[in-house]
Amino acid sequence: MLWHGAKISKTNSIIRLAKNKNNKLTHKRCWDPSRPVQMNKQTFYFYKPSGWDATVVRHKKLTSRVLFFYSNTYYFKVSLPRTPYSLTFNSNTNLFVLHALYVNNNYRLFLSYFNLVFTAFYKPFFRKVKFKGKGYYIYKNKRNTITPQFGYSHRLYLYSYFTSVKFLSKTSVFIFGLLKSDVIITSIGVKNMRPINIFTGRGVRFSREVIYKKVGKVSSYR
Repeated sequence: MLWHGAKISKTNSIIRLAKNKNNKLTHKRCWDPSRPVQMNKQTFYFYKPSGWDATVVRHKKLTSRVLFFYSNTYYFKVSLPRTPYSLTFNSNTNLFVLHALYVNNNYRLFLSYFNLVFTAFYKPFFRKVKFKGKGYYIYKNKRNTITPQFGYSHRLYLYSYFTSVKFLSKTSVFIFGLLKSDVIITSIGVKNMRPINIFTGRGVRFSREVIYKKVGKVSSYR
């Protein structure tokens, strides 16, 4: 951890003997690299769903602690840092608040990926796609292979392995899954098969997406 700035505080400094201009020993405060500045502190939040339980386990030999999230089928463990920290739980919001004083970038990256994976088990992502036009149809087989018919002479296939597709009506498709990236890739793939025509308004669009039509050429002999 690097220190920057001209001000030397008492928390990250030590007192050493130094000579002044008159060659007399005086006490001088110097920066101590063994005492890092609290510039890397951060607060992390872990949400505990209603169907999950959580416990904090401490190893006998090691000084580190582990936070366990477990349900009837799955379990996750989060290794807590060995640096000074405070862990509290709010029963009203079901949130674990981890306030660490010194956290490196690797641990911060680990917690961000953990929250991304853990939220996939209790918070699915979804996208709603609508299409408009005459003769436009979308078919789906048992393997979630989407085959739209948007007026092309050849068939278009879109394979969605990790997402589920459900038809809400003849013109709207509901795409949902556990990973946000898979849902976005599948929904954008359907939209790119037939983009919106800005003159007629036909094509595929997302739900609640605002489309402005463009006025075409108007004849002067009207």
